[in-house]
Amino acid sequence: MATRALASLAPAPRARALTSARGRAARASRRPLTTRASAGAAPDPESSPASETASFSVVVFGANGKTGRRCVARAAAAGARVVACTRAGDFNAAGLENASLVEARAGDVAKASDEALRSILRGGDAAIFAASASPGGGSPQEVDKAGLVKVAAACVAEKVKRLVIVSSGSVSKPLSPVYVFLNFFGGVMRAKIEGEDAVRAMYVARDGCDYVVVRPGGLTEDPARGARFIELNQGDEKSGRVSREDVADLCVAAAMAAGSETARNATFEAYWADTANDLRDVGITNALGVFSGDDAASKAATNTGFERRGETWGDLLEGLEPDRPGVAQQGWGPSL
Repeated sequence: MATRALASLAPAPRARALTSARGRAARASRRPLTTRASAGAAPDPESSPASETASFSVVVFGANGKTGRRCVARAAAAGARVVACTRAGDFNAAGLENASLVEARAGDVAKASDEALRSILRGGDAAIFAASASPGGGSPQEVDKAGLVKVAAACVAEKVKRLVIVSSGSVSKPLSPVYVFLNFFGGVMRAKIEGEDAVRAMYVARDGCDYVVVRPGGLTEDPARGARFIELNQGDEKSGRVSREDVADLCVAAAMAAGSETARNATFEAYWADTANDLRDVGITNALGVFSGDDAASKAATNTGFERRGETWGDLLEGLEPDRPGVAQQGWGPSL
């Protein structure tokens, strides 16, 4: 339910609007799909009437994926209008809270034209890129890299305020066990980090547009635990495991903070705090989603100084360090 999973999505009061006069004029010249939420304040599903929250619109790419579908569900439950993009446009919203707010559209990031992607994003406040390579959907280079770059370019062209990218923990560390293992699957980790870095370069000095890169740890099908069980980190030095449910809540919270300084142009890792471990010690079991008890190891994990905890999603996202503008984060090491 929205009140359980998406409480306190609005950024902290000190967050200020990003929108400049030039950015406002550019957006005013377009015909929006919906009435835009005011800049600098994400809709709060606990305090806003449905008609007000539904003025915020989110486009989710990869909506039929395990994480993407949860992002659609969480955004709709929060009262946002959602465009659920899949390869064939066949998203089934039956059973979702506020299902009437969900619109299915065909949006194959590996094959769609630039104009088709711009059309999908036109009038949107935020986008979530949860697409990834699959046997029927394209290779890592086609989806995780080129597809992301195409979506990011379309977001910039249409002045979409925020692009949230679901990436992967350890993606910047080619010598880490998880990177080495996962990258055997068609070079997916290399494609993800190259896609991330292309977005960083693209978004330098973009007026009114920003990105957020979420790097989850080992993804599980467990129920959501909630914000207070999550730890965020920066620098790609620690990881752990985390449910797709919690990742979806985090992504939607970041998306709905579009137009504020909260998490603006930031990259961070996300995992359950009690499973935290040094990246060099996160093994194949994490990559496979087969976990053993490692709470003792988490207590011995080295602090990086960038750990973040909070009671709400807004608390977690507030105060993250932005990336150095345009600076690549791909680390040194052999890669497919």
